[in-house]
Amino acid sequence: MGTERSATAPMLVTEALNRGLAGDTYGGGVLLVPLIEDSRRECYALCVMLAATITIGVEPQGSDDLYVLRVQDVLTGEPGSADDLPPAAKFAAQFVTAWANQDEAATKALFDALAADVETEAGVGRIVDGVLSLYGMAIASARALLEEQRTHPDRQGN
Repeated sequence: MGTERSATAPMLVTEALNRGLAGDTYGGGVLLVPLIEDSRRECYALCVMLAATITIGVEPQGSDDLYVLRVQDVLTGEPGSADDLPPAAKFAAQFVTAWANQDEAATKALFDALAADVETEAGVGRIVDGVLSLYGMAIASARALLEEQRTHPDRQGN
């Protein structure tokens, strides 16, 4: 991993999010590829940057001031389980929840499980799918935050 890449990673993520917000999710996702391919460390840092973006402005929902992963069936509205989600979405949801709860051991374990067989084509595909799922969540979260700021400018500091 080069120092130059680490220094530019936040700028690449910002540009990828800007492109995603502008409707070019493919182009934004392509910007993330070098960070995914660079090293496990760089890819983990990318996941953390995306998780941090997703959790901006989110409040804990649990009784212990913890963030809770709630899954709901979109067709029935019934509560579900993270195990009901596709693998990439399951990783992203669990990673973000662990990050929000400041559980670094869990975020590392989730990432290590995702990247366990990175030397195989299937393993690379799982990492790409997991990161792109985080990226999609980050775009959706940024969009919701921007909409909240537009419709309620008096709440911008909160």
